[in-house]
Parts: sequence; structure tokens; C-alpha cells
Amino acid sequence: MSWTVMDRASLVHRGQAWLTGPRYDCGMRARLALVALVALAGCARQAPERPGDLREGGTAATTDGAVDGAVAADDAGDADAGDAGARALAGYPTILELREGQERLGFVAVPLGAREPRPLMVALHGGSETPNKSTVCPAWREITDGHAFVVCPRGFGGNERALGWRTRDDTEQRIQRAVDATKRVFTTWVKDTPSIVLAGFSMGATQVALLAGASPARYRRIAVGDSAHDPGSSLRFSTKWGKGSGERALFLCTTSGCEPSLRAASKNVGARGGHARLNVAPTQVHGLSPAVVQSMRRDWPWLVEGAEGWESYVPPADGASLPGRTETFDP
Repeated sequence: MSWTVMDRASLVHRGQAWLTGPRYDCGMRARLALVALVALAGCARQAPERPGDLREGGTAATTDGAVDGAVAADDAGDADAGDAGARALAGYPTILELREGQERLGFVAVPLGAREPRPLMVALHGGSETPNKSTVCPAWREITDGHAFVVCPRGFGGNERALGWRTRDDTEQRIQRAVDATKRVFTTWVKDTPSIVLAGFSMGATQVALLAGASPARYRRIAVGDSAHDPGSSLRFSTKWGKGSGERALFLCTTSGCEPSLRAASKNVGARGGHARLNVAPTQVHGLSPAVVQSMRRDWPWLVEGAEGWESYVPPADGASLPGRTETFDP
């Protein structure tokens, strides 16, 4: 059992009260003092390694009860995977905030328990969302069954409740800064690959299509989540992406109104030499709800099959029973 800071402070306070109370003689007080010291020493031994500059304050609970931390990317500790296999990746929050000085770069979902270097993927939040909300970075972590470092860059805007995305170049810069920060923190735990999986939802999905069309060799595997509000980029990107190095695209619909445009986008990918799937989640709500997450887990193994860095990924054992349905579009 590990002690929180509050637990330790409470223990010291109570110990002081007991030791100064009228009920105990000097011998009893000495024995109680020794017990308190041993307990506090045990707490210190059980504390996890400090991952760089974990900032107190501004922490937030995640969906699985873990706690967000913040780490300064330019003042990070050494998370060396030199003895990967001998020990598991530990001592970090499930969702870790990335900062450069005081600037907030985004969050990364950490593949805790890994015993070998893991791939890195990027997930872009929707408009008026923040990357640490329960429907963004933690959701993509669950979709991938916690296998990869899921980097969730912070979008543009000063209001944390109304972030968005601007130009493709600006988004690419935000991605690169968050990716670089993750690599500085986790060093050799991150498996370097020429290409990375790129995912996004809603406004973030429109950026995924723009980025994939411009850089097909970097983004060979993509997930486009419900971009029907602005489907233009999803309908057009496949021409350059298919002629380049694009391989597989997973489209997601969370409402029936999304299906016509993203079905057309899936057909375009197939017609241009790529492979596409349309995941239709059993919902009518625009968002990464638990049902949507489970539906996406069904098709995620297909998306990353043979992808660089995902060789050790294990598909979910309950894949056949997951909700939703899938439409397939091949050349």
C-alpha cells in the first residue's frame, strides 16, 4: 500500500498528538515515535520514481481513477528502457501532461506495464474539447488497449474549454512538439518508426485527412472519426494519399447522418488503391462514448496489423462480441 502526501501529513500530526498526550509515559512515547518513523520510511521506499518534474496542483482524475501529472519536457527524468524486459514501465500516471516551461503542449497516455519499447501514435481532439477529457486521450488509450504511447496534442486557443485547430501546418507543428516532448521524457521506451498511426475525432478528424493527404508516407494508417460536419477533406484526401504510401484508413460514424459522407470517403480510398473500413457505432450521439470506444476496439487490430512498431500488439480477446458493425472497402 502506498501513502499519499496527505496520508503522511496526517500520520505525523496524529503522532505528535499521541506523543504529547497525558496518557503515555516516556517509554510508550519512545515506542510510538519509532513506529511512526518506520512507517514513514516504508512510504518513502514505496514511492514511484519521479518522472522528471511532476507538478502538483492542476491534476485531474482520469476515467480509470488514475491521476494526471504534468512534466516539463525540457526538465524530464531519464526513463531508460535499456533493461526493458527486466522491468516494466512504471512510476508514471496513466495520463501525463506535457509542458515546455509553462507552455502546455498536450497529454500522453502511457503504456504502463510495457516491457519493451512501444510505438507512438497521435490522437487529435475535436473542437471545443481539451485533450485530457475522458472522451479524448483516455478514450484512444482504451481503443488501443493501452498498447502505445498515445500523444494528444493541445489545439489552438486560450480557453481550455474551446480549443480547436487552425491550418494544417500549425497542427503539424503542435503534433511535432508534443511528440518530441514525449520522446524526451520516455527516451528509449518509445519505439522509433518511419510512420505513425494518426487518429482524430470530429474537427480533429478533418485535420487527420488534411495531414494524411499531405504526408502519406508519415501517416500510412489513419483513423477518421465522424468528420461529417465538414467532410470535404475526408472526401478529397485519398487521391494523394492513395498515390503515395497510404495503406489503411478506418472511418468512424457515431450518428446515422455521418454514414453517407464517410461511406463515400471509404469508397474513394478503395478506388485509389487503399484499404478502408467504416465502423458504424451503435449510438446516435456525436462523441467518443463508451459504446463507441468498444466498437472501435473491434476494428483497431485490422488498422494496425503489419504497421511499423505494432508487432507485439495483441488484439482484444472479446473482439467478436464487441458492439457495432463494419463495412469493408478494398481496391
